[in-house]
Amino acid sequence: MAVTVEKDLLDAQRREGFTTVTPYLQVTEAGLVDFLTKAFGAVETSTTSGQYGVHREVRIGDSMLMIGEGGAEGTTHARTSFHVFVPDCDAVYERAIAAGGKSIGAPEDRPYGERSGFVEDRFGNYWFIATSLGGSPVPEGSRMVTPYIYPPGVRPYIEFLTRAFGAVEEFVHEVNGRVMHARVRIGDGAIEMGEAQNLRDEWKATFYLYVGDADALYERAVSAGATSLSAPQDMWYGDRVASVRDDAGNTWYIARPA
Repeated sequence: MAVTVEKDLLDAQRREGFTTVTPYLQVTEAGLVDFLTKAFGAVETSTTSGQYGVHREVRIGDSMLMIGEGGAEGTTHARTSFHVFVPDCDAVYERAIAAGGKSIGAPEDRPYGERSGFVEDRFGNYWFIATSLGGSPVPEGSRMVTPYIYPPGVRPYIEFLTRAFGAVEEFVHEVNGRVMHARVRIGDGAIEMGEAQNLRDEWKATFYLYVGDADALYERAVSAGATSLSAPQDMWYGDRVASVRDDAGNTWYIARPA
């Protein structure tokens, strides 16, 4: 069932380069930015130190990532996957290996229309490095970096995202009843997903949503079945932020920009 989320609930005046959806990686120590710089030409745009570690923001092409380093004692850090489109898959794959990544699949022409190779960084995150076999190395409507998640059931998860955040389904590719690949759009940001076998609990993602009305989207997410982690509050850095966790274990920070 289609659910309409009013445009002004999602629209927000965001900082330059950010979209509605920003992936937030969490790692135990420094080193990820160095890997991203060597492999993908990432540029660090912001660094803030605080009581629970370091917050970094980096730009890869036209895409932004947030990175949290450290954290309170006993904090567990999830692993995340990303689909990265580049002009030359083979060259970037080799740079990622040289930067300390581990190969989990050498570059090949794939039946789904791209040449791609797969690399794991030392923190356990996966990077699916791809060049589209179509007319442009980056498919129309895609950005350089798109987060990739593994909900236990893609179709019900898309229904949740639609109810909670007004997600719009772009495509779902299914084989023998299993969703191999799907993509949804929330505002002007996208998330890809598939149903992977033998999932482990550490495969969870965190997202920072820039929206026009954090209070209203927080209420929608909770009504859609998300578990509240924190109610909306004005933060010291200016944003008004709430947080929820969905049934798949992914965390969503819902923020109205300062």
